[in-house]
Amino acid sequence: MAISGYRVGLACLAAAGSVTLAATLAGPASAAATAPRASFPHYDHARHADQIWGGYADTGARFTSISGSWTVPTLNCSSVPDSSVSPWIGIDGFNSDTVEQIGFDQDCQGGVAGYYPWVEMYPADSIYFTETVKAGDHITATVSVSGSSWTLTEKDTTRGWSKTFHETGSDKLSSAEAIVEDLGNGIQPVAPFSAITFTGLTADGKSLASAGTVNSTDIERGNTPLTKNSSLSGGTFKLSWLHS
Repeated sequence: MAISGYRVGLACLAAAGSVTLAATLAGPASAAATAPRASFPHYDHARHADQIWGGYADTGARFTSISGSWTVPTLNCSSVPDSSVSPWIGIDGFNSDTVEQIGFDQDCQGGVAGYYPWVEMYPADSIYFTETVKAGDHITATVSVSGSSWTLTEKDTTRGWSKTFHETGSDKLSSAEAIVEDLGNGIQPVAPFSAITFTGLTADGKSLASAGTVNSTDIERGNTPLTKNSSLSGGTFKLSWLHS
């Protein structure tokens, strides 16, 4: 899929807790060099042969919240020393040109695995924050909106940290999703990773399986699927990487 936006890698310099995105974007970016720089386009399967999203998205309703959990996968960087994919949850993007989302990049850089949490109000740039994430950690996240006020929270319950961000904006609220995304200009090489199981997925208080019209999507290169979703059972599914 072609590029339509970029993660700049601005490190969040505010202390843990409540942060205003607009204020963070305006602040210094001295820590940006420590964060990865990765491309992040939105979904538009109609325009491209390659598909960069894997997971499930609900459509057919107006969505104001999504919550869910997943476990940070293990990366094998031996065969693909440089790659980046991102698990996240969010609202919009499946059939619109905005996405309100929170998650992390799981990267191989020079053969070394790393995990970099971020929040994004696409098409604005991602904001990376500096909390530690490791393979095996349990992540919970929530994205919600009331009127034009957005709240995006990510927690690593294994390590005991939590970050909440606030933003103001008006968007279509046309989808709610749990996604693993391949980053880059088209489908990039991806280091093999252990299966990612999303659990407890709810949209507007209903399980993702019952909150709207369920759409399954796989990361693909041409007609070749690179990921496979299990069936969506309530708010649980497993995404597996198929290729090394």
